[in-house]
Amino acid sequence: MALQIATRSGRSLVVDEDGSGPPLVAVHGLGGGAYFFTGMARRLRDRCHTFLVDLPGTGRSRPGSVPDALDGWVDDLGDLFAHIGEPIIFVGHSMGTMLALLAWRAWPEWMRACVFVGGLPRVRPAIRARLTERAEDIAAHGLDGFGPRVSPGNFSPSTLRTRPEMVGTFERLFEVQDADVYVRSIGLLLSGDTAAIAPTLTIPCLSLSGRDDSYAPPDAVKAFVDTIPGPPPMHVIDDCGHLPFFEAPEIFAREVERFVGEVTGTGLGQKKDGSASPRA
Repeated sequence: MALQIATRSGRSLVVDEDGSGPPLVAVHGLGGGAYFFTGMARRLRDRCHTFLVDLPGTGRSRPGSVPDALDGWVDDLGDLFAHIGEPIIFVGHSMGTMLALLAWRAWPEWMRACVFVGGLPRVRPAIRARLTERAEDIAAHGLDGFGPRVSPGNFSPSTLRTRPEMVGTFERLFEVQDADVYVRSIGLLLSGDTAAIAPTLTIPCLSLSGRDDSYAPPDAVKAFVDTIPGPPPMHVIDDCGHLPFFEAPEIFAREVERFVGEVTGTGLGQKKDGSASPRA
């Protein structure tokens, strides 16, 4: 079910709502959308009440402007949290990890736990240079033909070799997004630095990442995770790049399910009513 939230900023916020159980809000990274998490939501619909977000200005949350800073999106997410009305588990992919950290700083009363997916608190220098060049190219020439140029950086070599249908679908969806929104989103991503927030976390956290992730390689993710009190568990998925919800959907959903069970005390593989839940 598509849910539309009227935010105080006036921006549009469209969310896919599904399932029952503890609320879980999933937020995509750069160039993504709510559809990144559709498989997870369907696998966990008997375990979680999921809210899959198209960030304002992106996807179906248009027309509407992209904010001037990441904090603008966090303000809009706060309106979603208030609508839900109870603390949520935040699943943030890539840039969504930065938004999760900012949401913790802004709305700690609404944050029950966090799952960081291919996430770092700021962009690494090599990726900063790559995205800066990409933004300039797209601003000048548009997105046509860019799908095959970005997919090698998002998928593992194994995925590129064995799952061309999925890669091709991703490339097509990448090219049909709004070029101006994408370029402006790059600017927001590059402006963000949430590293100082990580050591303040006092809620349960989990890190999920791909062994072959070039944006957030395991060593960089470990350095980030080690700054969080605990530190929280880090699960690295083999033969997987930056998009584990596509490349290893069953493993991804199973790890999120396990974490939700630990956080809520409901146990792995149980529905809200206590009966057995099918495994992902």
